[in-house]
Amino acid sequence: MEGILKNSRLFAKEKEDRQAIERYRDILRDLAFLRAQIERVDSNFNMTDDEDLVESYIYESNALAARYRFLLRTAKEQRARLGNVQVPIGITE
Repeated sequence: MEGILKNSRLFAKEKEDRQAIERYRDILRDLAFLRAQIERVDSNFNMTDDEDLVESYIYESNALAARYRFLLRTAKEQRARLGNVQVPIGITE
């Protein structure tokens, strides 16, 4: 009976670790997507001379930067929760 309880705890821990890894990988995917958006906005900003567009790109850039900082902080916290759990390298969809 004790072995069954121990195995069920290990299974629950493994499932919890897999879910935490998936959350972490989702955050990393979001960060990669945001980096691409930030580059797009910066490129558009540099190619325009219309005052209204310049202003809109500044606001968009600031909003994306705030979201990026939030996700970066969240990723660091999630990674700290994982501790010594091995996280597979690479982001897959």
